[in-house]
Amino acid sequence: MIPDNSEELRVLAGEYVLGVLDAREADEVAAALAVNAELRRAVVFWETRLHPLSSLAISAEPPSGTWQAIEARLRTKTAKPVAKSFWTNLALWRWSTAGFAAAAAALALWIAVTPVPGPSLVAILHPPQQDQASWIATGGRAGLVLRAVTTATPPSDRAFELWAIAPGATQPRSLGVISPNGELKLSRLPADLRDGATLAISIEPIGGSPTQLPSGPLVYIGSVKAV
Repeated sequence: MIPDNSEELRVLAGEYVLGVLDAREADEVAAALAVNAELRRAVVFWETRLHPLSSLAISAEPPSGTWQAIEARLRTKTAKPVAKSFWTNLALWRWSTAGFAAAAAALALWIAVTPVPGPSLVAILHPPQQDQASWIATGGRAGLVLRAVTTATPPSDRAFELWAIAPGATQPRSLGVISPNGELKLSRLPADLRDGATLAISIEPIGGSPTQLPSGPLVYIGSVKAV
């Protein structure tokens, strides 16, 4: 259940962005994003502050045989008496708790000293006739960022393309083809993308629509809101 308390809501949004919620809780938050403005703002807050942390991690492949070694240990591990296991691992639990607290303190400090321009626009995109959020777009001085919040993927020989329809306009304008990792970034916010505009995603050939208009079905749509 989505909490009414602002502090609890903000904590829930942080857990959602970090990906530590179970599947049921994550689905509940994703569905509520379309109708709960305070929850949307909280999710945007954490996304703009936590996602830059991913750039600090260096990607690496685990050594060969890692998973086989884990499976072997799981098969051969035997249960220990509860009391002995508890006292044997007491130092480890203390270290883990202290380490977690230190990490949380470091994260709080990083957030405090790292100025991140807040978004001025947000849009939650969902399938037509459905409420479940599938994409979230945020825009501001840093440009526009669109990210998938579900495992939405186009057919293997197609791509997703993002379109914008300015308030009062009838023709959509392409903002670009979404990368296979479910993300699209624009360094500048389009001038016609403002409160009341519409964002839509269509299925197009690889490389984008061959025309200036969507050539495939619109599968996600959402309204741009000022925050």
